[in-house]
Amino acid sequence: MKAVILLGVFLLAAVLSVNASEDGDDFKCTIGVNYKENKCNNCFCSQDRVLGCTLRLCESHQDKKLTNCEKGTTWQEGCEQCWCTKRGTICTIDCGKVHN
Repeated sequence: MKAVILLGVFLLAAVLSVNASEDGDDFKCTIGVNYKENKCNNCFCSQDRVLGCTLRLCESHQDKKLTNCEKGTTWQEGCEQCWCTKRGTICTIDCGKVHN
């Protein structure tokens, strides 16, 4: 039981930091804007402009359109801006509103 709780806490609290510029992507996160990775994981931009995302396992990770998009492309989904990166699809949430 303790192991299950510990695993759950780890999965909820785990954050993967990726500096998109090191991946060769043109994507640069904006401080204060919230993002979503592959329509699953919530992401934020740190003061160092490093994108940090939760590490939940989601069905959307199996969607080939999200993970096998053409790297470097951008598009709009309603008011959200999306980018194709080596990680897959990164989109703004809240229409790219900057949060304090």
